[in-house]
Amino acid sequence: MQLMKQLSILLILFLFLSPVLTGQQVDVQKLDEYFSSAIEKFEIPGVAIGIVKDDSVIFAKGYGDGITPNTVFGIASMSKAFTAASIGMLVDENKISWDDKVQKYLADFTLSDPYISSQLTITDLISHRSGLKTFDGDLLWYGTNYPRNEIVKRIRKLPLKNQFRAEYGYQNVMFITAGEVLEEVSGKSWDEFVRERIFNKLGMNNSSTSITEFKEGMAVAVPHVDGKPIKQLNYDNSGPAASINSTVNDILKWGQMWLNNGKWNGEQILSENVINKIFTPHIMMPVRPGNKYGTNFQGYGLGWFMFDYSSHKILHHGGGLPGVHTKIVLVPDANLAFVVLTNQLNNLVDALMYKILDSFLNSKDIDYAAQALDSYKKYYEQLNKQKQEREEKRVEGTTPSLPFEQYAGNYIDDYYGSAKIKFTDDKLTLTLVPATEIFTGELTHWHYNTFKIQFADTYLPFGLVNFEFNTDGKLTGFIIDLPNPDFHFENLHFKKQ
Repeated sequence: MQLMKQLSILLILFLFLSPVLTGQQVDVQKLDEYFSSAIEKFEIPGVAIGIVKDDSVIFAKGYGDGITPNTVFGIASMSKAFTAASIGMLVDENKISWDDKVQKYLADFTLSDPYISSQLTITDLISHRSGLKTFDGDLLWYGTNYPRNEIVKRIRKLPLKNQFRAEYGYQNVMFITAGEVLEEVSGKSWDEFVRERIFNKLGMNNSSTSITEFKEGMAVAVPHVDGKPIKQLNYDNSGPAASINSTVNDILKWGQMWLNNGKWNGEQILSENVINKIFTPHIMMPVRPGNKYGTNFQGYGLGWFMFDYSSHKILHHGGGLPGVHTKIVLVPDANLAFVVLTNQLNNLVDALMYKILDSFLNSKDIDYAAQALDSYKKYYEQLNKQKQEREEKRVEGTTPSLPFEQYAGNYIDDYYGSAKIKFTDDKLTLTLVPATEIFTGELTHWHYNTFKIQFADTYLPFGLVNFEFNTDGKLTGFIIDLPNPDFHFENLHFKKQ
C-alpha cells in the first residue's frame, strides 16, 4: 500500500514536471505561417530555416523561388565556429595549446605593438580581444587579390586602438591568422582540414569553403542588395573568417553535433573539455540595463557569441556580407538548435531568433518581425537623411586647384596598397588596385579639391575623395570619406608617387 502511494506521488510529480523537462509544445505550423508572413513583408528573395529539437529535425523549409533546405547559401561569419572547432581538434590531439603564443607557429607574425605581438595567444586570436577595433583590416580581404598570408602580413601596419584583452573588437583578420596557424600545425590548408574533419565526418555533402567548388546544377541562392541580384564575390581569402557555403540540412547536422557534446554517429568529433572551453566567455560585451530581452550578460567564447535568455544560456553566431545574412543558435540545456539563412542583408534574422526562442522557452507572444521592420524603415530613413545632408553641404561654384589631368597618377597606402587615377576622355577614374573589380569608379568634381566617387560595388554608398596639398601647392595624396558600418576607409591615406 505504501509502495503504491509512493508510486502515485512519483507519477504526479512526473506529470507535473514533464513540460519543464521536455519543453513546451510548439505549434510548428503556426511558426511556419509567421515566417512566411514576415519574409513577405521584408521582401527577402530567399530564406531557408531549420530547427532541431531532442535529436530530431522538426522543421526544415525554404521560402522564395526554388529555395529548399538543400539550397546553398554563403554563411559568412558562421564560418568562425568551424575554425574554432578545427583548432579544438588539434588541442584534443595535443598538437597545440589554447595558451600557445601565435609567434610559436608564425615566427614573422607581428602587429603594430611588439609587446602584444609577442604575447598574443591562440585564444586571443579567436575571441576578438587582440587590440584591433571591430572590422579593422576588412578592406584587406574584401574583394582584393591578396592571399591570406599577405593579409596577415599587412595588418601589422594598422595601429591597435583597443586595449589588449580588455576590449572587444570583432576581428576577421585574426581568424584568418588562426587559419594560417592551423595550416602550420596540421600540414593541411584550412580548407582541406575543414572538408576532411568536419564536412566529410558529418555528411555535410553540400558544404564548401569556396564558390569555386560549386557543382553544375547545384541550387545556389543568389545574393541580393536592395532586392536586386548581385554578382557572387569570391571570399576565398577570408576563408577561416567568412568563406563557407552550406545548406540548412547540412548546418542542422553541425548543430546536432554540438548538442550531442561533440559526438556524431558514435564518433567523438570534439571532446567535452574543448567544447567547454569554446563555450566559455573569453571577452565580455556591454549589456544595456533594462533591455527589452531581459539579458544580463553577453560575451564571446571561441567562435561563438553567448548570452542569457529566459534562464537559458544561448550560443549563437550570425554572418553578414553584401547579399548574405545568416544565423545559427544553440540552446544546449533545451536540446535545441536552429538555423536561418537568407540572401539579403536584413534585421529579420535576429527577430526570427527571438521568435523561435520564445516558442520553445517561454510563453511570450511578441511580434518581433513587426518591430524589426519598423526599425528597418527608420534606419533607411536615417540613411537618406544623412545623404541629403551631405548633398546640402556641397559648395556650388568652386573649382579644383589643378587641371583634371594633373590629379592622375600612382598613389600608395602602406597598409592597403596602391591606387591609380587615370585621365581619359576628359574623365578621371580612380581604382584601388588590390580590388579593381569592385573599387573602380569615375571621379566627378564635388567642390574645391574634393571629388565624388561611386565605386562599382553596389553595396556601398558614394564617397568623397579629398586631395591634399603641401605648402608649396604640390599635390601630395588623398583620403576617402565613405561612411558605412563595415569597411574603414578612414584608415587609408594614399600618398602620391
